[in-house]
Amino acid sequence: MKIIFRSAALAALIITASCGKDTVEAIADEIDEQTEQLEQTPLEANSVADNVIIAGGTKEEGVPPTPNGAISIDVSNAGKTAFLNEGFTIPVSSDADIVGAYLQFKTNDGTVSDSYYDIEVNSNTFSKKGLRKTIFDKKASTQTAKVDEANFDVDFNTQIQPGTFCYVICVYDAEGNISNPSEVCVTVESWGGNNAVVGKWALVKEETIEDGKTSVYPLGDPDCDEWTATCNNQEEIDFSICYTQEYGILEIKADGTYDIDFKGSDENYDYDASIEACETVYTDDTTFRYQSMGNWAYVADEDRLTLVEYGYTFEEDGETRSETVENGEADLVYDGKVEVNGNSFVLVEIEDYDGDGITNSTYKYFFEK
Repeated sequence: MKIIFRSAALAALIITASCGKDTVEAIADEIDEQTEQLEQTPLEANSVADNVIIAGGTKEEGVPPTPNGAISIDVSNAGKTAFLNEGFTIPVSSDADIVGAYLQFKTNDGTVSDSYYDIEVNSNTFSKKGLRKTIFDKKASTQTAKVDEANFDVDFNTQIQPGTFCYVICVYDAEGNISNPSEVCVTVESWGGNNAVVGKWALVKEETIEDGKTSVYPLGDPDCDEWTATCNNQEEIDFSICYTQEYGILEIKADGTYDIDFKGSDENYDYDASIEACETVYTDDTTFRYQSMGNWAYVADEDRLTLVEYGYTFEEDGETRSETVENGEADLVYDGKVEVNGNSFVLVEIEDYDGDGITNSTYKYFFEK
């Protein structure tokens, strides 16, 4: 339904392009507005329940077992966004060693589905849709899942359209204790959604803010890590190893797809030889190129852009590896704030490494058309 609507609207844009820039922009704005309205359509609870695929989940008719509230559940980190053909994840934690969860869907008016899912934690301890922070060569933070936390993976089939619904979830332990239920409402986003971000954007600089210090790296300038080590002769040596971005292109298309093409190089060195000579002994640089393709969505009330990757190619020193995935297997490679002002486009990533709500690092990527 939504794909047909957007394709017809895009065709109208092409046909009326000769009418002038103002006309085209007005039609594009109307498409964005209708997209937002469609995303607010309430989805029927049984329809959602009948069209999800849940790892380790068994569908049961009726209502879940009655909770005793003897253990806790925390879904404060659960997102409120889901994606067509992909679904969403539910990160939960508890004060108990949980072995499963009960999940039931709910319409916005309070009507619950006639069925629920009994989900095994062992099938969901690690989420396959973990947010990857390598899109602009930033290292991902390593997280080790515990028995008292899980990411429940809820996939959609093609029958679920843009709209809103809620779900109610409880967790339980091996002794049969069941937490009180928690409710979260989500919006299934359409692909695309904001004509202002559409275009071919070229990276011009990066900005890093850590511990109150701001560092700016214009495109082509090295971004260096520096540290000190002790040489074999007990003198100290200062190492400086740099990464240089050659170019970065992000093309966001009106049909809800995107392409990424980034290229750069890393300096390398021989540690043992450097310690022996007490000066940095460099080896050949590592050159790489990262290309990514997939779909994008825009969350209007948060000025948030998401990039969902369905395929990539990575070249490193002449060797190439590629992968494409099916619906339900995509990676969420970027999910953060976007600032757009004419020909200026800024992506903002905020890192909270320990989850205490305090920002540890902020990365900004500045693009221009």
